[in-house]
Amino acid sequence: MKLLLDEMLSPSIARELCSRGRDVRAIKGHAEWESLSDREVMDLARREQRAIVTNNLRDYRLLHLAAITPGGRGHFGMVFMPGSYRRTKHDAGRIVAALEAKLSEHPGGRDLVDGETWL
Repeated sequence: MKLLLDEMLSPSIARELCSRGRDVRAIKGHAEWESLSDREVMDLARREQRAIVTNNLRDYRLLHLAAITPGGRGHFGMVFMPGSYRRTKHDAGRIVAALEAKLSEHPGGRDLVDGETWL
């Protein structure tokens, strides 16, 4: 599985996972992506065949449901973070470890297609 980190997640998380051989990209740090709407982020993730990692449950839950309903465009997975999951610089290691575990749990590129999981 490949990941796309939503804008609230630091690109340092993506860099660390990439250094471990994982295919992870972050919205933050890509100027052309930072202004994308949530729907456009979904389209980007779909084009790149990536699961989205986000704590924006309010918006992405609706996009997830629209994508998987009959006639929907589908997606390559959603990895939701509870709102209580801290995202400070000191918590980056915990997030990296949790994402590493999810990537190990879902090693195939299509393992989470139209599905969701939680950290």
